[in-house]
Amino acid sequence: MKVNIAYAPDDKYVNQTVVSMQSALEHNNDIEFIIMYSALSDENIKKLRSVGGRLRFLKMNEADFSNLTLSHWVTVQAWFRIKLPDMCPDLEKVLYLDCDTLVRGNLDELFNLNLDNKFLAGVKDVWGVNKYVKRLNMKTPVYVNSGMLLFNCGYCRKENFYGQVVDFAKNNAKIIKFCDQDSINKIADEKKLVLHPKYNYMDTWWRGGYYEFEGQEEKEYLEARENPVIVHLTGLKPAFKGCGNKFKEEWWMYAEKTAIYEELLQDYEISKEPDNSEPFIRQIFSIKNEYCGKTKTKILRIFGLKIKLSTK
Repeated sequence: MKVNIAYAPDDKYVNQTVVSMQSALEHNNDIEFIIMYSALSDENIKKLRSVGGRLRFLKMNEADFSNLTLSHWVTVQAWFRIKLPDMCPDLEKVLYLDCDTLVRGNLDELFNLNLDNKFLAGVKDVWGVNKYVKRLNMKTPVYVNSGMLLFNCGYCRKENFYGQVVDFAKNNAKIIKFCDQDSINKIADEKKLVLHPKYNYMDTWWRGGYYEFEGQEEKEYLEARENPVIVHLTGLKPAFKGCGNKFKEEWWMYAEKTAIYEELLQDYEISKEPDNSEPFIRQIFSIKNEYCGKTKTKILRIFGLKIKLSTK
């Protein structure tokens, strides 16, 4: 079965994109990769072509997104995904993936899902969902993570999904915190299919494994941990020292099969372990969350004295 997978890298994220593409080719025989970009160096375009498979490059105009909210950790490329259905008028379904993903299985079952009258399919985020739903005044209790989205392109085009997202983002800048992800969730609110977390498994190692799932959702999340189809490598990436992700060794296994493996090794060797020390003022006084599994604890520190304020 033919599958279409889209990415939106800038020059900084091309190497991660190459590894993700390589992993997808390992498990799927007929792939067209779609690269949404505004500016990529010739060298990085060559890297993307080196992976193999069919490639479609979509030149994006950053001016189309110039009035939309950005956070300090988000580049304009994050907004490109909302225009994907309009940029691919010949396609009915496209899988968007963040660059920091691994594809560990066949995607036929995913692409065969019925998305009638749905804008997209996605996976519920791992924490903060209740707060996000309330902040956005959503009608459904599920806020999806936008690092993996299966778009129903025909329906998106018919209902002007792009225009609706842009209008919401422009008119609600004061309440938007997670930019495109907030806006996508608001517009797709009652018109989304919620998927098993195996299609966007997020290992929260960098927050002590913390997640907020309960009941059946927790059961599915723990199932996904054992054998996910798609892994979203949140937190520090495997390409850098200090990554504790459950799937970091597997990432390197796919990386070794790419034409940029030696470059990845060199970059890893010159990377530095993360500096987890706190500024002096925070050593004197701070209030912050600490995470361990499903437990979140608020900790007050005063002159080295550690006081537990609350737990949930």
